Amino acid sequence: MEADEKRVKTAHRITQADRTLLGLLKQDSWRTISELAAITGISRTSVKNRIDLMRDRGIIKRFTIDIGSEDKVDRDCGSAFFLIRLKRPVCRSVHASIKGWPELIGCWSISGDLDMIVLVSASSNAEIERIREKLSRHPAIKSMQTLAILRDWAGSMSGPA
Repeated sequence: MEADEKRVKTAHRITQADRTLLGLLKQDSWRTISELAAITGISRTSVKNRIDLMRDRGIIKRFTIDIGSEDKVDRDCGSAFFLIRLKRPVCRSVHASIKGWPELIGCWSISGDLDMIVLVSASSNAEIERIREKLSRHPAIKSMQTLAILRDWAGSMSGPA
């Protein structure tokens, strides 16, 4: 068994150092390994290993950014929900094919008349259209409805309204 595989299979307990790293990354996910090492006093190698291990164990799911207030965001920026009906219940297959898309914000299997909801955010409405066309060609998708987000009232995607 390779060292990396052995590391992944070993249970990872969150240490105070891990909590500190997580807090720093929550503040700014663009911090470099060197910056994190300097702030925490932990070696760069240890910082990298801790972050890699937390990613491997699913503690860190992704690195992301928070968007500033609306007046600082390009007005052409677009977000949309795709409401999807599948030919047969294969949500896992659809998710597997889109999980690496950088525009993907969320993906849910749901009950009722629909099978899935996918949330994306892109640099423009033209990009949303491109993503919609690409997703609609997935062989498991029977039909899809697009709901463009006009305004984020809760502020979770675009900052204070």
